[in-house]
Amino acid sequence: MADAAERFRKKLEELCALGRRNSMRLTVRQIQEAMKEEKLTVEQLQMIYAYLDQMAIEITDPDLGEEAVSPDRRKRSLEVYLEELDRFPPLPEETEYLLFEKAAGGDQKARDALIERYLTAACDLASEYESIHPDIETEDLVQEANIALVMSVAQLEKETTLAAYRARLLNRVSSFLDENVKQLEEMLTSDTRVVNRMNQLADTIRELEEQLGHKPSIEEVSAFLELPEEDIRDLLRVGGGDLKI
Repeated sequence: MADAAERFRKKLEELCALGRRNSMRLTVRQIQEAMKEEKLTVEQLQMIYAYLDQMAIEITDPDLGEEAVSPDRRKRSLEVYLEELDRFPPLPEETEYLLFEKAAGGDQKARDALIERYLTAACDLASEYESIHPDIETEDLVQEANIALVMSVAQLEKETTLAAYRARLLNRVSSFLDENVKQLEEMLTSDTRVVNRMNQLADTIRELEEQLGHKPSIEEVSAFLELPEEDIRDLLRVGGGDLKI
């Protein structure tokens, strides 16, 4: 179950990244292609549409010549997005409790409503991570918090009180966020390590070229850096045209 949830979370992240590259737009076909291995139910597909809507990503269906989902918020900056969240007034406690009850029972409309209402709380949680993890972009933290919220709402179970529902939801969001931020940090650390090694390789190539009077071979660079030749080849592939021997 944990592996499936993690795979689903990564798919959502990939969809958001694709949407940003496509000027905050995705087609129904792109979503279906990205999620083809997940065997989605109608309910899960609705959850994906609702999440992308919250992230201000427009979903279109070129085959129909019209939008399949028409979000109200399009192509806005992060600041405007956060301001938009303030437009939701607090719900009466009885109404909120009923939403939790319905959401825990699988009602997708209730889940969507809860996601909308708790986006601000999710963003507040994300902001708490900014000072602890300054290397992670605010937009990435907000996206991770929103994904955590969507997944937490989808996993709601029956509780006896509104306070219990709220505590369970926010605790799950925090747990998801902790795990996701750890993964982001590991990715950043890995990326930084690769960049540092590429810079070291570039400096070594220049230094050896000056000493030897010709472009050094992989074998010469490997001996100088005391790194396996395969590691040198991997770095050269990552560097593309910027690093040559």
